[in-house]
Amino acid sequence: MKNIGFFVTFEGGEGSGKSTQAKILYDRLVRNNFDVILTREPGGSIIAELIREILVKGDVSKLEPISELFLFAAARYDHLNKTVNPALEDNKIVICDRFIDSTSAYQGYGGNINQARIDEINNISIGNSYPNLTFICDVETDIGLKRSLRETNNETRFEKKTLDYHNKIRDGYLEIALNNKTRCSVIDGSKNIDQVSEEIYKIFIDKIENYNA
Repeated sequence: MKNIGFFVTFEGGEGSGKSTQAKILYDRLVRNNFDVILTREPGGSIIAELIREILVKGDVSKLEPISELFLFAAARYDHLNKTVNPALEDNKIVICDRFIDSTSAYQGYGGNINQARIDEINNISIGNSYPNLTFICDVETDIGLKRSLRETNNETRFEKKTLDYHNKIRDGYLEIALNNKTRCSVIDGSKNIDQVSEEIYKIFIDKIENYNA
């Protein structure tokens, strides 16, 4: 199979399994001799990782949604220019844990920022660098939060927000998927991990084969 630049993103609320599935897909592609990198947002470059520290740690109320929006955009711009776009230009497959749909879901649906404003900022930060394929891992909000808070990490600023906030995020992701059917595939994150990973791999192979055709 010809390997050309292909951009895959994983999205979903807290505890949806997206990070686990991104890593599983990455490992499987490496074993199958694809030229692939795994990255994340916020993060993925030196500057973006510094911004991540501000966004995901500390008190829930330390940042307003509009401040989050601009910080995510700044991190994304650096990440794209330092990591994602060079890899795509080098004909690699890029797998990214979160991207622009997170901004729409969290700062838009969750933070009540007008989507037109988010689109304007996204256009500045990413230009034409839209994903070829997005997996939206979906799970009941309360189940996802319980999963996430069981994990050993100190990046829990978003998890500490209200259940209503996280319900809005879930609804937002499902609406994003509905409005972007050719790009987005909704995955049932409540299924067995191996079942989910197999479904994701089949969708990926189908997409990249058609992309290479």
